[in-house]
Amino acid sequence: MKALLISIMLTALAVTGSNAFAADNRAVEIEIFGTGPAVDTAAFDTVKQVAGHAVATGVVDTFIVKAYGIEGGFLACAQLAPASKALQPLVKQLRAIKPNPLSTSYSVKTAPGCSDETKVCTQEAKLCPDGETYVSRTGPSCEFAPCPGE
Repeated sequence: MKALLISIMLTALAVTGSNAFAADNRAVEIEIFGTGPAVDTAAFDTVKQVAGHAVATGVVDTFIVKAYGIEGGFLACAQLAPASKALQPLVKQLRAIKPNPLSTSYSVKTAPGCSDETKVCTQEAKLCPDGETYVSRTGPSCEFAPCPGE
């Protein structure tokens, strides 16, 4: 019985801790870049439409483009307006966008807020095991994006 009670308490602590972390996130970082060929135009246009709608409806009050890609795309951060609680629907909408992985590197990550600090990754590319696809560096640590199927 004592082991069961401890297990329940640890589970509750873990759930509370993960919810507290998620509640601190008030922004979403968006990266969409071409990986050699030009960026997937339809996906890039959809990202811009989703972000633009969030700004126009007051869900987002800060939108910062931190860098533009040589092959098209951008690295941007969208921060929620103070009264907005709509981060998860915005993230879900952005994650539903599926660009062509043969031409486009795409990631959506939540963050505590948008910073003015800009970090730009080098334009190196990695050849994937399929021998045809290249991926670029992405994210705050500038790691290579995953190859299709990874």
